[in-house]
Amino acid sequence: MSNRTPGINHVSIAGNIVRDAVVNRVGEKKTAVTTITIAHNQRYRDKSEKWQEKVIFADVEVWGPMAERAEDFYKKGIPVIVEGSLKENQWKDKEGKNHSKILIRADRVHVLAYPEKKSEDK
Repeated sequence: MSNRTPGINHVSIAGNIVRDAVVNRVGEKKTAVTTITIAHNQRYRDKSEKWQEKVIFADVEVWGPMAERAEDFYKKGIPVIVEGSLKENQWKDKEGKNHSKILIRADRVHVLAYPEKKSEDK
């Protein structure tokens, strides 16, 4: 009997952006990239049936045209829905110790409320 596991890697999460995005440019083509952190509030009932809330923080890597708009729209407190896939970053520190981190690579970032424009922008 063959054991075939489907190759599904899809993540959808809603939350609020934790800090304003900063865009970097990488590679020969100077491709725009930013990493935003979102806070997702997860509500659940504990053993005594009381509602509890737990905050989960997720780092989201955003590339290309979505990242180019980041400094205008990805502001602290803005609610978003992120669709993407899980990605693992691996690196060695100065002492040669291996590290890794799982993050979300965004395919889409849906901004649910746009930041208010500053008075000089109006």
